[in-house]
Order: sequence, then structure tokens, then C-alpha cells
Amino acid sequence: MVAVPAGQFLMGSQDALAYPADGEGPVRTVHVAPFWIDACAVSNEQFARFAADTGYRTSAERIGWSFVFAGRLPDDFPPTRAVAAAPWWRQVEGADWRHRALDMT
Repeated sequence: MVAVPAGQFLMGSQDALAYPADGEGPVRTVHVAPFWIDACAVSNEQFARFAADTGYRTSAERIGWSFVFAGRLPDDFPPTRAVAAAPWWRQVEGADWRHRALDMT
């Protein structure tokens, strides 16, 4: 893991396609506390080994669903609960890291 020191950065976009309601705009200064982050991405294969070795289950696996970006769902996907401030995130039963949202349809 790599330590990231506290600091500030400019977050957001002026792009016409940015969603201000989702925090994508306007551009503003954000202060961040120090944190640690993995230096490399973890593949599904690596995560599967971790889950098998430790018995770890994600919250989506425990509750049986996850929010999925609506742009990944077919146009005829049945209406489901959405995130109130970000309706493009839709609840999909059975969706988790092992099951892609498109496999749910």
C-alpha cells in the first residue's frame, strides 16, 4: 500500500455532460485527509482467491443486490429503486462482483 498525504485538489468538471447532482461539478477545491491506497488494481481472480481464503463476503453478497449504473442495463429493464440524488444508479437483485449486471437480465 501507498500512503497519500493530506492535501487539496480541484474536483469537478465544467463539461456540459457533467452531473452536478452527482458531485461532478462545478469545479471546487477539496481538502483530503491522509489515507492509504493499494498501489495496484486487484483483478477479479485475485479477489476471488482472497474471498475463498478468508470467507469474505461483500455487502452486495450479504444483502443480495447492488446498485448498478443504469447505462449498463437494457432499455427494457424493469423499474427498480434508484438512488434518490442519483437516479442513474438502479437496484439490481443478485448483482455483485461475481455476477455482472448484464447477467441479471
